Amino acid sequence: MTPFLRRAAAALFAVTLTAAIVALSRAPFKVTRDDQALLRVSWSGRPARIERCRELSDEELEKVPPHMRQRLECEGRSARYGVRVLSDGAVLSTDTVSGGGLRGDRSIHMLREYPVVPGPHTFAVEVARTDSAGVSEKAEEDAGDARAAEAPSEGQLDRGARERQERRRQRQERLPPRLRIDTTVALAPGAVLLISYDPIERRLVALTGDRSAQRGRPASPPAR
Repeated sequence: MTPFLRRAAAALFAVTLTAAIVALSRAPFKVTRDDQALLRVSWSGRPARIERCRELSDEELEKVPPHMRQRLECEGRSARYGVRVLSDGAVLSTDTVSGGGLRGDRSIHMLREYPVVPGPHTFAVEVARTDSAGVSEKAEEDAGDARAAEAPSEGQLDRGARERQERRRQRQERLPPRLRIDTTVALAPGAVLLISYDPIERRLVALTGDRSAQRGRPASPPAR
């Protein structure tokens, strides 16, 4: 076979393989039988940052450009989380998840599905931080507020207030150290129970619906 024919055959094979992959990706996929129900755990959240912080002295701050000065200097990494899913007291899965990106500081995205027999069930989902700096969120916030309040000058007071506000905003966007939901619901054939995360209330929530529904309704009763 000539080099031209070899290149043409390779190109044809690549095109055929790509077309097959596209066709398979568009093929309908049935998760469960129509006589089954489904538990879907689908949530996203930004991981907390595990930090060790220290307060810079006035002499150290003077060496930093004014627009980059912060009273607290922190080093750390993004937290990992353990996720447990239980049905009627039995563990369905145990996972460890972390944020995306090279530094693991992007949002965590989790999607797991579990076929279940229709009928009443008690489900529990727990998301718990697996590593810690040894300081609780509340203790860290109180310590930061106390350090900023000790700043003697008006300019330092303003900077301390801004730092506290920014750190509180970042903390609000991140997952709490522990989340858990327990809910009892009767699932009909074809019904879906969705466990998701509400970033405004910072808690797990339960929604029910069928597989064709675009939006669910709150499960009865939703629980923290």
